[in-house]
Amino acid sequence: MDIQSYMPKLRDELNLDSSDEIDTLLSDLLEQSEAFVLDSLDSVDISKFSDTDKAMYTRAVFTLATQLYYDRSLENNISSGLQMMLIHLKARGTKG
Repeated sequence: MDIQSYMPKLRDELNLDSSDEIDTLLSDLLEQSEAFVLDSLDSVDISKFSDTDKAMYTRAVFTLATQLYYDRSLENNISSGLQMMLIHLKARGTKG
């Protein structure tokens, strides 16, 4: 995932103005979120995902980045929707 190309889209989804501080924060959150999602998928080869699964992967990263933006400590855990996306992607990646 090219963080710099996705960062403006996340910024728009969050209705934030562009500034160096916001852009740096969102880039960091996207990097952290992508690392979390990749770790959650264990050894799944995401390069073999279909376009639909790649879109869901991106949505999972955005969902976690959004959650981290509003709740940096994830005091309420990750959302059920994100958990479902991770389960789906992991299952898709383990199919032969």
